[in-house]
Amino acid sequence: MMNKLEVFSSLGLKVDPFHKASFTTGDSLRVLRILTMAVESRAMVSIVGERGCGKTEAVKAALKKLGVTTIHAKREDQEKLTIADIKTALILELSNENVKRGGVVSSMQLRRIVGEASRKQKIVVVIEEAQRLHSATLRSLKSMREIEWLSEDELFTILLVAQSDPMNRAGVSEVRLRSDCVHMQGLTDAEAAGYVRSTVGRYFDDASLEALSDLPQAKNFLELQELLVALLYHALTAGREVVSEQDVREVACRESAPLPRSGKAKPQSQPVSSGDALKSVLAKRAATNTVTSLSDHRSVSGAEL
Repeated sequence: MMNKLEVFSSLGLKVDPFHKASFTTGDSLRVLRILTMAVESRAMVSIVGERGCGKTEAVKAALKKLGVTTIHAKREDQEKLTIADIKTALILELSNENVKRGGVVSSMQLRRIVGEASRKQKIVVVIEEAQRLHSATLRSLKSMREIEWLSEDELFTILLVAQSDPMNRAGVSEVRLRSDCVHMQGLTDAEAAGYVRSTVGRYFDDASLEALSDLPQAKNFLELQELLVALLYHALTAGREVVSEQDVREVACRESAPLPRSGKAKPQSQPVSSGDALKSVLAKRAATNTVTSLSDHRSVSGAEL
């Protein structure tokens, strides 16, 4: 099996079509609406979804559109992220000051810096992999949000991005009551088909698009990308550059995925050597490029005459 970049290279592509592909979904629009309100309300919100569902990209796009100042609090081991780390990130990102040591002194510095900054800009503290946070850190977030400056409290928004609800554990019930949770739903059938069309659609016929959008892997960006590469490789080894509905059925069976609902299975094609078929596709591509090149040369020669 070729890797992803080898498959794309065999198709004559120069760049990975999935890299930085921008695609709007119902989930991303929902995240934008929720974060717009969260920023205005200076609330604490969790964006929850399985790996590869697009939550990080949806959050990035929303925060960019809202034009807020983002503070990313993270460590290599997110389980060890403490409230002190988050306070330090706020102080360093919002000022040119060094962090003062000592509980009371450090808290006064944080209050002043965040308070002054919040009058000029909307601040969002973003914590990725929040499902790994210690319960003590989550409880401390509630207290940190309550710091006051010139009679104002809740000076910033806290955004937790997680694969599972970070508040779904013992000891954080009070924090849960003061926060909201948004669960990502994944790609719809229409969104999955639209994503394929916008990235590698030229290599899929209409029937294959309809068939693959029914598969469970099509609900998740990363799993969908992996499926698309497997289908493209399957077609290449059969001597074709366009994926058919039958390809989708064969790959779905091989990976023990449910078969698509549409249509009857088409007759199996005669087995072909993977290497020979792939060489045939590449040879056809080279021949096409040669013909195009000769045609261009003749056109130029005719123009000179």
